[in-house]
Amino acid sequence: MFDICEKKTVLVLLFMITASALTVSSKTSADDAAVYAFPDKWMFRLGAYVVDGADTQISVNSDVGLGTSIDYERDLGGEDGETIPRIDAYYRFNYRHRIDFTAFSVSRKGERTLALDLNIGDENFTASETISSEINYTLYKLGYNYSFYHSPKVELSISAGLNLTDYELKFSDSTGAKFETADVSVPLPTFGLRMGYAITPKWSVRYVSEAFFIEIDDALKGALLNYELSTEYKLFKHFALGVGLARQALDVDVNDDNWRGSISDGYRGYNVFGTLYF
Repeated sequence: MFDICEKKTVLVLLFMITASALTVSSKTSADDAAVYAFPDKWMFRLGAYVVDGADTQISVNSDVGLGTSIDYERDLGGEDGETIPRIDAYYRFNYRHRIDFTAFSVSRKGERTLALDLNIGDENFTASETISSEINYTLYKLGYNYSFYHSPKVELSISAGLNLTDYELKFSDSTGAKFETADVSVPLPTFGLRMGYAITPKWSVRYVSEAFFIEIDDALKGALLNYELSTEYKLFKHFALGVGLARQALDVDVNDDNWRGSISDGYRGYNVFGTLYF
């Protein structure tokens, strides 16, 4: 799902962001704290994440050899969309520093009568069998943001955090006699850039870009990209409504006791949310 050029582009971008942050931070004085955009100390957001496009490639290997690479939507009739609840929150220590939190869970199911034999882990599902499947994907994200530029209109931040991603895969035939499962929890650190622009005191636009690549011996190889663009309007002093676009992609190769295989998973969709500020 990620090509080499895309990885290099993101790494160069993050390097430039960090260098810019250090430069701008050294030139910005504490006097900026007098008036600045997004002054609220607490934010709590509850929304609906509407996934209208999912693209998932998976493989579950057996103890003695490779499994089959599977296109979840095409080969197993997997759902490519779902509407799920999503929680976002932050706590601002001061106008420079804050902690962010995000959580959501996607559960997708599929059912398909096979046209060809399919090997998943230690199970062999034969042609004409009906196979039922389920993918459960849960994400918890905790991050720290440093605002290296904060003015009455604009906030620019660099971020560092940890994404705890949990995957659970289930496959079975119609009788339940054949059953295969795989699960993995992957902690992926992330680095990124956040931008906020207050068009008016009530109307604002925000952008988030995050990425990370990791490789640990032969046990784990992972890559993560996340992009979000949103806008919201404050109906009242402490409440706003908003909408946004979201795109997330994850590549993971795993070799442990619970899962030997890989998953390449991408989601795109949009958020509709209400936000409380204090």
